[in-house]
Amino acid sequence: MKRLLAAVLLAPGLALAQAYPSKPVRVIVPYPAGGIVDLMTRAVTDGLAPRLGQPVIVEARPGADGSIGTDAVARSEPDGHTLLMATLALAVNPHLSKVPWNPVSDFEGVAHVGVVANIVAVTPSLGVADLKAFVALARSKPGEINYMNPGNGSSPHVSAELLQQVNEIRLTSINYKGVPPAIPDFLAGAVPFGFFPFAVVAPHVRSGKAQAIGIASPLRHKQFPDLATMAEQGFETSQVNSWYAFAAPKKTPRAAIERLNRDINAVLAEEEAIARVDRIGGTVIAGWSADRTTRMIADEYARWAEVIRKSSLAAK
Repeated sequence: MKRLLAAVLLAPGLALAQAYPSKPVRVIVPYPAGGIVDLMTRAVTDGLAPRLGQPVIVEARPGADGSIGTDAVARSEPDGHTLLMATLALAVNPHLSKVPWNPVSDFEGVAHVGVVANIVAVTPSLGVADLKAFVALARSKPGEINYMNPGNGSSPHVSAELLQQVNEIRLTSINYKGVPPAIPDFLAGAVPFGFFPFAVVAPHVRSGKAQAIGIASPLRHKQFPDLATMAEQGFETSQVNSWYAFAAPKKTPRAAIERLNRDINAVLAEEEAIARVDRIGGTVIAGWSADRTTRMIADEYARWAEVIRKSSLAAK
């Protein structure tokens, strides 16, 4: 009788492990389609569907600095069929404004994907050749230089905020809904400075319409071997790592989390995914467990609490 009871209690878990996924898996991107978050997501999801045996649908849900899409995932059924492509904003935004979700209590880490280098770029008319020259110019013109902010809590936003804090300069944030809408104003010189996702600004650097003055990356990128990193220029403490990871609603069954983690890491080990991430200026970070990803999100949430507190941008 005890064995029978145990089998009955275990049956739902075994059924889930065998049945998952039982329908298409949605991955919510909380930023506009075609942006760096979307590209990073598709570098994985295109190879994930064959492994899961179900379609993987990437759905852009932009708005409210990423909060609309994030909230949609937090409120979704925790069955493993709705995921979030999480970025640094997941850990930062709750410190910037009142949001209806919490990165620690409402989400489980699924798998780390990687990091993408941001290029520090200016329009040539600004007349600076490197970061030191830019900081000196900004210090001489407090509040007069506009910078591109594609969304509060995004890595370009917090990168600019940290640069200001550490170097005691003051820039003016010009807000956009994602990076692509900001490009025309940047190229026209109205917003002459910003931290830009590699793939978005690289073509403009090559054409000479934009000037790269640094890269937020541990190493120089092979596509721009002469472009010095922020650390090489003496700005290591001003550097922000732009990370990307899959997350699921809290209480998602462990069997679904483990299946996703295994299959996502398998995709990230393939040459095609590695090449696609490299083309957008990223570096794959494969092999992380779901638990390690969850801890990373929690650590980032704690780390940025202090940075945002000092910035006077904390949620009121």
